[in-house]
Amino acid sequence: MGRKSGEWKKANGLIKWARLLLLLAATALSGCSLEDAEPAFSSGAGSAVAGTSVAAAEEQDAVEPEAIGTAGCEAYEEEAEPGVCSYIVDCGDADECELWSERMIGEMEEWLGDLTYSEEWDVDELDSQKEADVLASYEVEGNELDLTPSDEEEEYYAWLWDRFAWIIPSDHRQMVKNFELYDHADLLAYVIQDDEDYENWTYAANQIQSTYETERVMTDIHEFGHLLSLNAEQVDPYADESECDTYMLDEGCPYQDSYIYQFYKQFWKKAVSEDEEDYVTGYAMTSVYEDFAESWSYFVMTVRPEGDSLADRKVRFFYNYDELVLLKASILGRAASWIDRNAVWE
Repeated sequence: MGRKSGEWKKANGLIKWARLLLLLAATALSGCSLEDAEPAFSSGAGSAVAGTSVAAAEEQDAVEPEAIGTAGCEAYEEEAEPGVCSYIVDCGDADECELWSERMIGEMEEWLGDLTYSEEWDVDELDSQKEADVLASYEVEGNELDLTPSDEEEEYYAWLWDRFAWIIPSDHRQMVKNFELYDHADLLAYVIQDDEDYENWTYAANQIQSTYETERVMTDIHEFGHLLSLNAEQVDPYADESECDTYMLDEGCPYQDSYIYQFYKQFWKKAVSEDEEDYVTGYAMTSVYEDFAESWSYFVMTVRPEGDSLADRKVRFFYNYDELVLLKASILGRAASWIDRNAVWE
């Protein structure tokens, strides 16, 4: 299970940093609104670009990406976990966190535009169908990648892991025990269940990254959607198909109250729509897996939709779970801080 996106530029070097003109309330306890808060920094003249290829960054004065463990949080941020900064998430329950997320998304969209934007690709169909060529594989021990970079290429690999680890809280990705790098024409990233220990997973990233940092972040959130829905707390990975009373997946038998089974019952069990308007993206049409993960990523990166379309109802599905509304706020705060450090301004 992976995520495909738009046109690519190969990433073989370092990414320039620039500060994003994006700020929540600098001191949430003071009660200041987003509108009243003063920007912490200015990029000067120019417009914001949510990210660029490394090649583009090298044309400017590139700055070394900040690795996990060395992050210095700003006054308007909090340390979400060691080495990871997050915009201060000032909410205590699902209702408050939904309102906070709406404000956060509004601020991000003001500076970055559509957070779900995906570039179109011009990829040869035969290349698209080829297997991914694995370049490197590393163990994940606890919250740390078993990699001490010795050259620029390995520093880049470590940075790709750092982004995923920064955005996704560590207590929600304990099943990830391996990180792989690969080369492929149009597959941004994927996750795959271990073929020996079914409770463990591999997160894999394409060394070729999309142009925009927002799309890279969106991809990581999409891949986490698979982990969220298919981990061993949601799916029995050891169940036999004959014993499964829900809907047998390749990864196991979903529990009755699992996210993926409830999603399947509501949107896939009776009939599978062939109308693209019933999905948040065309890619979501390919399977219940991708429909769930794409709808999840839209849930995180957009405000609650008000329409009656099937696509809107799929996004609203996640609001049925208070814990996911709180998780959305956490991911948004962390994603904003990551983009803050890694977006490039023009």
